[in-house]
Amino acid sequence: MRDSMYNILIVDDEKIEREAIKMIVESSTLPFSLVFEASSGREMLELLKAHHVDIVILDINMPGLTGLQALEMMRADGMDTKVIISTAYDEFNYAVKALQSGAVDFLVKPVSDESLIESLKKSIERLSEERERSEKLSRIEDYLRVRSSSLSLNTEGDFPDAIKQVCAYIETNYDKRIGLDEIASDCSYSKYHLSRLFKSVMNMTVIDYLTKTRMEKAKELLALTKDSVKIIAFRTGFSDPNYFSLTFRKYEGMSPLQYRARALNAMK
Repeated sequence: MRDSMYNILIVDDEKIEREAIKMIVESSTLPFSLVFEASSGREMLELLKAHHVDIVILDINMPGLTGLQALEMMRADGMDTKVIISTAYDEFNYAVKALQSGAVDFLVKPVSDESLIESLKKSIERLSEERERSEKLSRIEDYLRVRSSSLSLNTEGDFPDAIKQVCAYIETNYDKRIGLDEIASDCSYSKYHLSRLFKSVMNMTVIDYLTKTRMEKAKELLALTKDSVKIIAFRTGFSDPNYFSLTFRKYEGMSPLQYRARALNAMK
């Protein structure tokens, strides 16, 4: 939060109101770099499309497009900019509509310096939390890419169609209770022929590949979710959580919980 700077947009059809809010913003110690102004909902939408804006302070009662209509259009366009409603109307329905559209706060004019600054702080905190979550997720994805060996086949390579079909089948059905019999039957191959072909091409058995797929998926779930080991076992095709843990330890050299702790520690 301290290292980030934010852009703000003040939307009000009354110039004196915009200037008053701008004075509060600029006199605060909050980390704002640019302060834009708009006198209508239409102008607000145009500015949002042309510039990066983190927080909007929005009046409701404006000619043409009201603040709430502009907010709904903004959300419909996929903009997740933080919005603080500042209005002379303290009707409950207005507040409900504003909060349902994702407004951070609903302030009734005349807005005090303290209440506006508190709303701005709340908005910045939410932006900071979202940025941290995004950065953490990015680090987790990078960690998984480094830790996990690729399971995808090079479709431009000289792999037999049977191998491609079986690998695609396993990728789709790893979470089900399947074995060699089910895989061979559903792919319309003799399990004996398939076993020999798969081992000669992939240098591993069909079941080895199934286990490898399940373990890589389990590692993703351990790093990216808070699901229990039992739930992850079921989500990766194991009916016995204890057997899942034994298999995971054999495959990864540590228990599922140890892997989760190491993955989370790597993201800090």
